[in-house]
Amino acid sequence: MLLKLCVSPPDWTYRALSAELAISVSEVHQCLQRASASDLYDIQRRSPKLRNLEEFILHGLKYAFPATRGSLTRGLPTSYAAPPLAKHFHEPLADNPPVWPMPQGPVAGYEITPLYPSAPKAAKLDARLYELLALIDALRTGKARERKLAQDMICQRLTGKISEQKTG
Repeated sequence: MLLKLCVSPPDWTYRALSAELAISVSEVHQCLQRASASDLYDIQRRSPKLRNLEEFILHGLKYAFPATRGSLTRGLPTSYAAPPLAKHFHEPLADNPPVWPMPQGPVAGYEITPLYPSAPKAAKLDARLYELLALIDALRTGKARERKLAQDMICQRLTGKISEQKTG
């Protein structure tokens, strides 16, 4: 949810978020309430608290949302196999890259549990959200080099948003 807000215009609506994330309006509301209680979301400003979110992503997310590796399946590439990391790692697709399970997915690979069941569907609708989710999966599942590059890319994206928040 908060990642989607990071890539959404400031005039978002609960209904729009619901449609774009493939969840109910009540789930959007409940998620934002939990994020506010966790000091990750500012209800008054209607935006994520980016410094807190960055800290959580880099240091707590993999513990709160552990990734589980499943069996071989078709799906949407994630982690090092998805943009923006794919261009940095030349792992052959025959090596069964990590994927979010989707019956009509473009790649066969080993299943990685997404952060939320509807995350792959939401990622297909929003390329910037897809990149953030894939980077987070690299933090959750990657080797040291993948994690470091993903961490740097996430920090760049959030630092840019923090600068926008200050001037906007």
